[in-house]
Amino acid sequence: MLIVIDFQERLARHIVGIEKIVKNSIKLIKTFKILGYPILITEHVKLGDTLSEIKVFSDRTIKKSSFSCLRCDDFYREFKRVNPRRVVLIGIEAHICVLQTALDLIREGCEVYVALDCIGSRREFEREVAVMRMIQEGVKVCTSESVIYEFMETSEHEKFKDVLEIVKEYA
Repeated sequence: MLIVIDFQERLARHIVGIEKIVKNSIKLIKTFKILGYPILITEHVKLGDTLSEIKVFSDRTIKKSSFSCLRCDDFYREFKRVNPRRVVLIGIEAHICVLQTALDLIREGCEVYVALDCIGSRREFEREVAVMRMIQEGVKVCTSESVIYEFMETSEHEKFKDVLEIVKEYA
Protein backbone atom coordinates (compact mmCIF):
# COMPACT_ATOMS: atom_id res chain seq x y z
CA MET A 1 0.00 0.00 0.00
CA LEU A 2 1.06 3.57 -0.70
CA ILE A 3 -0.11 6.31 1.66
CA VAL A 4 0.05 9.84 0.21
CA ILE A 5 -0.12 12.32 3.09
CA ASP A 6 -1.38 15.91 2.90
CA PHE A 7 0.06 17.25 -0.37
CA GLN A 8 -2.06 20.37 -0.01
CA GLU A 9 -1.91 23.80 -1.60
CA ARG A 10 -1.67 25.94 1.54
CA LEU A 11 1.19 23.89 2.95
CA ALA A 12 3.08 22.81 -0.17
CA ARG A 13 4.29 26.28 -1.10
CA HIS A 14 6.24 26.43 2.19
CA ILE A 15 7.98 23.04 1.85
CA VAL A 16 11.71 22.97 1.08
CA GLY A 17 12.25 21.36 -2.36
CA ILE A 18 8.56 20.77 -3.04
CA GLU A 19 8.96 20.61 -6.83
CA LYS A 20 11.28 17.59 -6.67
CA ILE A 21 9.22 15.99 -3.92
CA VAL A 22 6.06 16.22 -6.04
CA LYS A 23 7.84 14.94 -9.16
CA ASN A 24 9.22 11.90 -7.32
CA SER A 25 5.87 11.30 -5.63
CA ILE A 26 4.04 11.28 -8.95
CA LYS A 27 6.56 8.72 -10.25
CA LEU A 28 5.80 6.50 -7.27
CA ILE A 29 2.03 6.98 -7.47
CA LYS A 30 1.96 6.16 -11.20
CA THR A 31 4.04 3.04 -10.60
CA PHE A 32 1.83 1.81 -7.76
CA LYS A 33 -1.21 2.31 -10.01
CA ILE A 34 0.39 0.25 -12.78
CA LEU A 35 1.41 -2.49 -10.33
CA GLY A 36 -2.12 -2.56 -8.90
CA TYR A 37 -1.17 -1.68 -5.32
CA PRO A 38 -3.72 0.23 -3.23
CA ILE A 39 -3.17 3.97 -2.75
CA LEU A 40 -4.75 6.11 -0.04
CA ILE A 41 -4.52 9.91 -0.28
CA THR A 42 -5.20 12.09 2.75
CA GLU A 43 -6.06 15.73 3.24
CA HIS A 44 -5.76 17.57 6.53
CA VAL A 45 -8.96 19.56 7.09
CA LYS A 46 -7.13 22.85 7.76
CA LEU A 47 -4.79 22.92 4.75
CA GLY A 48 -6.96 23.37 1.65
CA ASP A 49 -7.21 21.20 -1.43
CA THR A 50 -4.77 18.50 -2.49
CA LEU A 51 -2.41 19.65 -5.24
CA SER A 52 -4.12 19.03 -8.57
CA GLU A 53 -1.14 17.05 -9.93
CA ILE A 54 -1.57 14.58 -7.04
CA LYS A 55 -5.37 14.65 -6.72
CA VAL A 56 -5.80 13.49 -10.32
CA PHE A 57 -4.70 9.99 -9.23
CA SER A 58 -7.56 9.39 -6.82
CA ASP A 59 -11.34 9.37 -6.89
CA ARG A 60 -11.40 10.20 -3.22
CA THR A 61 -9.19 11.80 -0.62
CA ILE A 62 -9.71 10.94 3.02
CA LYS A 63 -10.16 14.06 5.13
CA LYS A 64 -8.59 13.98 8.57
CA SER A 65 -8.00 16.27 11.52
CA SER A 66 -5.58 13.96 13.31
CA PHE A 67 -1.90 14.16 12.48
CA SER A 68 -1.52 10.39 12.21
CA CYS A 69 -3.60 8.96 9.39
CA LEU A 70 -4.43 5.92 11.51
CA ARG A 71 -6.19 8.06 14.11
CA CYS A 72 -8.82 9.05 11.55
CA ASP A 73 -11.76 6.62 11.64
CA ASP A 74 -12.43 6.76 7.86
CA PHE A 75 -8.78 6.14 7.07
CA TYR A 76 -8.45 3.37 9.65
CA ARG A 77 -11.48 1.52 8.28
CA GLU A 78 -10.04 1.62 4.75
CA PHE A 79 -6.59 0.63 6.02
CA LYS A 80 -8.03 -2.38 7.87
CA ARG A 81 -10.10 -3.36 4.82
CA VAL A 82 -6.93 -3.54 2.71
CA ASN A 83 -4.88 -4.95 5.62
CA PRO A 84 -1.45 -4.33 4.07
CA ARG A 85 1.73 -6.03 5.27
CA ARG A 86 4.06 -3.46 3.66
CA VAL A 87 3.31 0.27 3.53
CA VAL A 88 5.17 3.06 1.76
CA LEU A 89 4.70 6.60 3.06
CA ILE A 90 5.15 9.84 1.17
CA GLY A 91 3.97 13.34 1.98
CA ILE A 92 4.26 16.43 4.09
CA GLU A 93 5.14 17.37 6.73
CA ALA A 94 7.80 14.77 7.52
CA HIS A 95 8.12 15.64 11.19
CA ILE A 96 4.40 15.73 11.91
CA CYS A 97 1.94 13.65 9.88
CA VAL A 98 4.44 11.36 8.14
CA LEU A 99 6.28 10.61 11.38
CA GLN A 100 3.17 10.02 13.48
CA THR A 101 1.62 7.81 10.79
CA ALA A 102 4.84 5.78 10.53
CA LEU A 103 4.92 5.22 14.29
CA ASP A 104 1.28 4.10 14.36
CA LEU A 105 1.84 1.76 11.38
CA ILE A 106 4.72 0.09 13.21
CA ARG A 107 2.43 -0.41 16.22
CA GLU A 108 -0.04 -2.05 13.81
CA GLY A 109 2.68 -4.53 12.82
CA CYS A 110 3.36 -3.18 9.32
CA GLU A 111 6.67 -3.12 7.54
CA VAL A 112 7.00 0.64 6.95
CA TYR A 113 9.02 2.29 4.18
CA VAL A 114 9.48 6.04 3.79
CA ALA A 115 10.66 7.31 0.39
CA LEU A 116 13.00 10.11 1.45
CA ASP A 117 12.85 11.88 -1.91
CA CYS A 118 9.05 12.11 -1.47
CA ILE A 119 8.81 13.75 1.96
CA GLY A 120 9.41 17.28 3.12
CA SER A 121 8.98 19.88 5.83
CA ARG A 122 9.01 23.66 6.04
CA ARG A 123 12.45 23.49 7.65
CA GLU A 124 15.11 21.01 6.53
CA PHE A 125 16.23 20.43 10.14
CA GLU A 126 12.75 19.22 11.08
CA ARG A 127 12.83 16.75 8.18
CA GLU A 128 16.29 15.49 9.14
CA VAL A 129 15.31 14.89 12.77
CA ALA A 130 12.11 13.13 11.66
CA VAL A 131 14.12 10.79 9.43
CA MET A 132 16.50 9.99 12.30
CA ARG A 133 13.56 9.26 14.59
CA MET A 134 11.88 7.03 12.02
CA ILE A 135 15.09 5.04 11.56
CA GLN A 136 15.40 4.64 15.35
CA GLU A 137 11.83 3.33 15.45
CA GLY A 138 12.40 0.73 12.71
CA VAL A 139 11.17 2.45 9.56
CA LYS A 140 12.97 1.40 6.38
CA VAL A 141 14.21 4.46 4.52
CA CYS A 142 14.41 4.32 0.75
CA THR A 143 14.00 6.40 -2.37
CA SER A 144 11.12 6.31 -4.81
CA GLU A 145 13.16 4.31 -7.33
CA SER A 146 14.65 1.87 -4.82
CA VAL A 147 11.20 0.95 -3.49
CA ILE A 148 9.79 0.65 -7.02
CA TYR A 149 12.42 -1.92 -7.99
CA GLU A 150 12.27 -3.67 -4.61
CA PHE A 151 8.52 -4.20 -4.96
CA MET A 152 8.88 -5.41 -8.59
CA GLU A 153 11.75 -7.76 -7.62
CA THR A 154 12.82 -8.63 -11.18
CA SER A 155 13.13 -7.24 -14.70
CA GLU A 156 10.97 -10.20 -15.68
CA HIS A 157 7.99 -8.59 -13.93
CA GLU A 158 5.06 -8.35 -16.36
CA LYS A 159 4.82 -4.57 -15.84
CA PHE A 160 8.59 -3.88 -15.96
CA LYS A 161 8.57 -2.06 -19.31
CA ASP A 162 5.63 0.14 -18.27
CA VAL A 163 7.34 1.03 -15.00
CA LEU A 164 10.65 1.68 -16.75
CA GLU A 165 8.90 4.25 -18.96
CA ILE A 166 7.66 6.08 -15.86
CA VAL A 167 11.11 5.99 -14.25
CA LYS A 168 12.65 7.44 -17.43
CA GLU A 169 9.92 10.09 -17.72
CA TYR A 170 10.63 11.37 -14.20
CA ALA A 171 14.43 10.93 -14.24
